[in-house]
Amino acid sequence: MMYTSKTQRRRAAVAATALATAVFTAACSNTMGSAGSGSTAASDSGSLFGGTAVTGVTLTLWHNTADPQALLDLYKAYEKASGNTIQLVDIPASTFPTTVQTKWATGARPDLLEWHGNRTDLLSLNGSQTMVDLSSMAFVAKEGQLATLSGSLGGKTYAATIGMPTVFGLFYNKSVLAKAGLSVPKTYADLAADCTVLKAKAPGVTPLYEAGASGWPQQVLSSFDYVAQYNAGNAYASSILAGKARLNDSSGPLVTGLQAYSALKSAGCFNSDAATGTWETSLKEVLSGKAAMVANGSDSIPMLDADANGDTAAVDSAVGFTGVSATSAVAGYAPSPLGTYYVPRTGDTNKERAAIQFIDYVTGAGYGAYIKAAGTIPTLSGTATPTMQGLMQEVDKAYKSGATLTWNSQVPGSGNFGPESGKLLAGQESAQAVADKIQAYYTQASAAAGN
Repeated sequence: MMYTSKTQRRRAAVAATALATAVFTAACSNTMGSAGSGSTAASDSGSLFGGTAVTGVTLTLWHNTADPQALLDLYKAYEKASGNTIQLVDIPASTFPTTVQTKWATGARPDLLEWHGNRTDLLSLNGSQTMVDLSSMAFVAKEGQLATLSGSLGGKTYAATIGMPTVFGLFYNKSVLAKAGLSVPKTYADLAADCTVLKAKAPGVTPLYEAGASGWPQQVLSSFDYVAQYNAGNAYASSILAGKARLNDSSGPLVTGLQAYSALKSAGCFNSDAATGTWETSLKEVLSGKAAMVANGSDSIPMLDADANGDTAAVDSAVGFTGVSATSAVAGYAPSPLGTYYVPRTGDTNKERAAIQFIDYVTGAGYGAYIKAAGTIPTLSGTATPTMQGLMQEVDKAYKSGATLTWNSQVPGSGNFGPESGKLLAGQESAQAVADKIQAYYTQASAAAGN
């Protein structure tokens, strides 16, 4: 693997995780891509399930270099249990979506693909034609609703999702808020009011840290968090897809969320270098108390732990997590690309069958050990939740307390939201202008998909 020491691997992996997460939740591509010039005719999926185990083969796995150690260990465990070999093809996390899509467009195919679960990202690889339908496998029932959201098109499930979805909300420094006499914010009105108090009572502390230089964190506060309460049952995204609402409706959730974000900026709630701040710095600032709050996803927790030299108790003591939305404490979530696996159609029936047996292993015999090693929330029912650090328990609580799927997980063309929201942070575009462009991207992408 590309990282040699445990600390380096953890830091690089977690940093890359957040990059990959933000990109996938923004729906990585606007292009409803084709199978690629080199794709082969699909084999009969029905013939791939069951039968004797395939052994002695080498399966290529295009994987995100942000894979945590628990996943790397799971690959090794599969090799030992199956007699097959996993040949890891490293896809750099920092360029993960574009690298995969570029390779895919040439007709190149791995035997196993680690990829985003969002509908828009599966469409970008023409998933219904290029992936094996896994709907008949045992894990689908155990995934429950997640199987209809992650790696799913047309009522069919093409991916196994064993990695915990990323939960988006607000990390806050407990001591900073307590000293200022503030309770945990739940709404954007709370954020604005807390900003005023913090500026008066905690001079030198950044109320809300923003990290524009990283290119994606601003999406969380400007949209993912604010819109969460409006997408219960996928309501907001469904209204967009059905043509009942538009992303640039002046009083709609996206525009009002962007306006609320812009108001926080105008009120001086962000760090002075918000446009050039980084995600890595934001976590250090909230851990140390130099920043009171930062909006981000649960994939940030391992980096916080690394910043505390692995002292999870210190992290739990200093930092809390909560859902926060327009007018209520609702968190958003999206399937993570880490631990989401597909079986591409390669035309090699033997390897396709072996790849399906890999899916069966990581969702069956190997799953419990993986969850225990990862110390994370299970995605498959019937699996005991392992002992988790306090901060992850807070994430779990937010997730189970009505968290909603991020709106852009289902809306084509939203991969451009990151760059456009960055322009709002930099003062280059207005909230309405950003929404107008995202609506145009959606219209273009939807038409390309034949909708």
